[in-house]
Amino acid sequence: MRATTPANRRVAIRALLTLALSACASGKGELDGEGGDGGSVVTDARLLADLYTWQCQEGDFGRQYQGVFGQIVSLEYAPDSLRSLDLPGVGDCEAGLDMFPIDAGPDGVEIPGLTGAPRWQTPGNEGVLDEVGLGFYRDDVYPGARTCLDVEELLGSGTTLADAGPLTGAGSPNAKPVPDVDYTGLTVDEATGAQTLDWGAEIDIAWDAHEWDQVWVQIRRERGGEAYESVTCNATGRDGFSIGDEVWSLMTEDLAVEQNNLYVAFQSSKVDELDDGTSIQSTARAMAVALVND
Repeated sequence: MRATTPANRRVAIRALLTLALSACASGKGELDGEGGDGGSVVTDARLLADLYTWQCQEGDFGRQYQGVFGQIVSLEYAPDSLRSLDLPGVGDCEAGLDMFPIDAGPDGVEIPGLTGAPRWQTPGNEGVLDEVGLGFYRDDVYPGARTCLDVEELLGSGTTLADAGPLTGAGSPNAKPVPDVDYTGLTVDEATGAQTLDWGAEIDIAWDAHEWDQVWVQIRRERGGEAYESVTCNATGRDGFSIGDEVWSLMTEDLAVEQNNLYVAFQSSKVDELDDGTSIQSTARAMAVALVND
């Protein structure tokens, strides 16, 4: 299988690792919901099983589908103090909600009872979660690689924690098939075929039917792979989303960035209460990236 998109539809996975933090509120043993207000969740831990997808094709004339080119697993431990990943209300957009934590926040602590690094497992793969900050563990599974793996093959029955102290055995929801995502309104360079998302562009995004719990769309204004500005919109229950003046008005036109990028994320979450009373929120996410660059 091969990616059918040109060079403008590739992204360095390293650029996905330097992402800013988010904040909102929820209660212990409850899922992050909608309408963030800048607080924290009371769950003790959070597992994120993230897949980054692009358009792939089977052979030269086979079916097109969203295949996986990147996978990142992260684990946060900050009892009663995790920053929430709440979305705004359905149809609403909010600036500054970076949905990709890079630490466990100021109250992050080491998971008790560890005798080594925690591990993650799926039926077909496994890896080690390196501690990259107090209470924050991460594995970049395919650094610098380019694949067209199937989402369900990687996360079909979820990602489970092992050797993780009281969190051992907790796991993310089963992944669902990822629908194809189409973008209208991107600018195409006639000479190179490269696509860009220009400031103020009117973009129509459409996707096929799916079984994921929530959908969100995020514009990310990036420099050096880091998001300097972002707007996140809740598109749950819809089959598409349009970006226009109301979304661009939440950002700053003269901010010095290298590119505007666009993500469409499909996610499902659950909360488990473990035997010792520890609660963990686990989320599987498949994120279609519109503009992918080497």
